[in-house]
Amino acid sequence: MSIRRIIFFFILLFCFTSSLSSQGYNVGIRAGIGQNKFIGSTEEGESFGLAGGFHFGINFQWNFNDFIGIRSEILYNQTGSSYTVDTDNGYYLFDPLGADNGNILIRDESLITLDHSNAYIQFPQTFHASIVPDKFEVFAGGYIGFLVSPVATGNILFGGESADKEHSFRQGLNFNYFSDDAEKRFDRFNGPSAFNDIEIRANGQDVDLREFENSYDLFGFNIEQSRFLSIDYGLIAGASYYLNRGLYLMGRVEYGLRDVTRNSVDYSFTQVNENQTPVFKDDKDRNLGIYLSLGFRF
Repeated sequence: MSIRRIIFFFILLFCFTSSLSSQGYNVGIRAGIGQNKFIGSTEEGESFGLAGGFHFGINFQWNFNDFIGIRSEILYNQTGSSYTVDTDNGYYLFDPLGADNGNILIRDESLITLDHSNAYIQFPQTFHASIVPDKFEVFAGGYIGFLVSPVATGNILFGGESADKEHSFRQGLNFNYFSDDAEKRFDRFNGPSAFNDIEIRANGQDVDLREFENSYDLFGFNIEQSRFLSIDYGLIAGASYYLNRGLYLMGRVEYGLRDVTRNSVDYSFTQVNENQTPVFKDDKDRNLGIYLSLGFRF
């Protein structure tokens, strides 16, 4: 099924269920916290970990009877993942100052830590079944989400802590994948910049190093696209326990079906081509989230 058809299905189903009132309905709100991570294949030294987030939204449920209903939601959901690369075979592409003989590629130990926080506007659609009316219910369905704020912060330690290596450094990473300005990063010396340049030495030459890196000037490579795709979709399952007729606790799991990273930007941090260009990976990075919510239905 194409993405356009999936989007059309969710929008149509949301509008349809929101207009029904003949068989009984509930309007509700809920908010809570979650733990999220990317899942997918990794290379040696690379790993994904859990990252916390929050969510809130409103929902409409049309009840077929006292036991079965269908719920539509509009939800702000903060997902993401921690990310670590710890390898003895890392690399960095340095830019020599005042030289026209090309960049300097150096391999050494590399430790990269990055915390991603990706916010989506989601449209979940779930079918609910009451196991014990007004007390306990289970549900399952799907969602489609539109990315509105992908950011990440972290740092890179290259060359270790040894003072004997001129090229050793620690660098801050500050990414906003939607608002970082690619054009400013391509004109490294003349264009306006929000950060300062630092001079260090690598292979006996003075090289330029940013105090912070952003998502379009990453680890020595100029990147021309955002790392994350704008649309995600997946499956939902969970259960709710009602403290009374209106107030409930909800636990749910979301499993993404789409690769959320763009392959043309998803490159290896341990492999590099002979012509000093990145090696791109065709792996699938999907969202996985576990959520706990407190909700109220009217």
